[in-house]
Amino acid sequence: MDFLSPGWCGRGPQGRWWCIASCLSCFLSLVLAQPLQSCPANQDISPCVCTVKKNGLDILCENTNSHFISQTMAVLKGKQNVVIYYLKLRHNTLHKLQGFVFLGMDIRHLTIHNSSLAAVEESSLSSIGKKLTQLDFSQNVLSLVPSPALHYLHHLLILNLNHNKISAIHSNAFEGLDTLEILTMYENKIFIIEPDAFKGLDKKLKRLNLGGNELTRIPTEALSILDNLRKLEMQENRITEISEGDFAGLRNLDSLGLAHNQLKEVPANVFSHISLLNSLELDGNQIVRIDENAFAGLEENLQYLRLGDNNLHSIPSDSLRRLHRLRHLDLRANNISFILEDAFTGYGDSITFLNLQKNDIKTLPPLVFENLNSLETLNLQNNKLTHVPEEVIEPVVDTVRVIDITDNPLVCECELRWFKAWLRNLRDKDDDEMMQKKTTICTMPDQHREYNLLDMPIERMACIGKNMERTGTGHAAPLLSSASRLQLLSACLAYYACCA
Repeated sequence: MDFLSPGWCGRGPQGRWWCIASCLSCFLSLVLAQPLQSCPANQDISPCVCTVKKNGLDILCENTNSHFISQTMAVLKGKQNVVIYYLKLRHNTLHKLQGFVFLGMDIRHLTIHNSSLAAVEESSLSSIGKKLTQLDFSQNVLSLVPSPALHYLHHLLILNLNHNKISAIHSNAFEGLDTLEILTMYENKIFIIEPDAFKGLDKKLKRLNLGGNELTRIPTEALSILDNLRKLEMQENRITEISEGDFAGLRNLDSLGLAHNQLKEVPANVFSHISLLNSLELDGNQIVRIDENAFAGLEENLQYLRLGDNNLHSIPSDSLRRLHRLRHLDLRANNISFILEDAFTGYGDSITFLNLQKNDIKTLPPLVFENLNSLETLNLQNNKLTHVPEEVIEPVVDTVRVIDITDNPLVCECELRWFKAWLRNLRDKDDDEMMQKKTTICTMPDQHREYNLLDMPIERMACIGKNMERTGTGHAAPLLSSASRLQLLSACLAYYACCA
């Protein structure tokens, strides 16, 4: 017989009322069975403070010492069935985490931050291992991974060891953390990672941050077991070279950060084992050469490539042509002084963001942007451009939403009239929010005077040229793209065929 069916409740009004009363009684008994979360009296845990959150108590102890922290823990242990969702010990003097300090407590997120923590006793975390999901030991003075204490944390998802003094990750350092998904060790002093350092993390680990350390090479043996890793951050180390096979085993890697190392070249096939890679950061190195097969294997998935702040003297077009899905290309702050007319041929169709700021570009070939059919943002700020002719911008005028040509030695001339027309078109579409924040300046040589490009005195410049003939009112006609002109021509031909 089904629950709440007429047979179970009884027939007639009296039976239905009895059924409703039974349901309410059952619901109230379930609610009352849940433990009520309440904070201890303020004076009992001072200088710590407690607030009640949706999922349990939030305990914060700041600027105090181990004596008062121990007193607070003793008070909390005396409360039955209490869930401490957040226990945050910050800016304290707590050199050692004593054994069984959390015995009898239900803690889900534990933070001991900037508290001079140097030692963690093996039994200090053992009693909370079944419930703890996040552990933050950042900005302390730990010199070793506290492996014996971590061994009991079988439900931990996130471990933060940032800003400590750990110099080596030894074998089996994270044994027992088989549920860990995020491990971050940014800004330690790590220069040794043993081959079995990450043993036991292969099942779940998705993100690993080893940035800001003293590594001189890729720890291939240690990383190779992490076949579920999605994001690997190794920026701000001292890595001098990368080679084919360095990333073997990382078959599900989606994002790789190698920015701000000491790389001088990107050799052939170095990323061939990580074909699912979507984002690659190589900015802030000393790269002068990129092999034409450097990005082999990344053809179908790489969308974000950062090559800024290097020492490239030209756009590495031969290396980039195989990247059919590239959307974001950052080449800022290199030593690029010229761009070939076919620089973006073969891969430019998908690019929406192109950053060429802070280079030494002096001229732009007429058809250089012809293949950038999806371009939305073009940054040419702080180069050495004196002229940006209309014919250069014409191929992208229908799609681009941001064109930054500020901080160039632009000459006020008729060739720049397109800028005002393009910006007016953006405003008509309410799509010029970004451009409103930019002021683009040009110089009128014969007057030795600077003008905002929007205020350039066109009426005194006797400008006559394609798409911008002077109108009867003395204003320039709107800029038409190649596509717009073709549409107009087609319409005229159709009208002539039909009606002439």
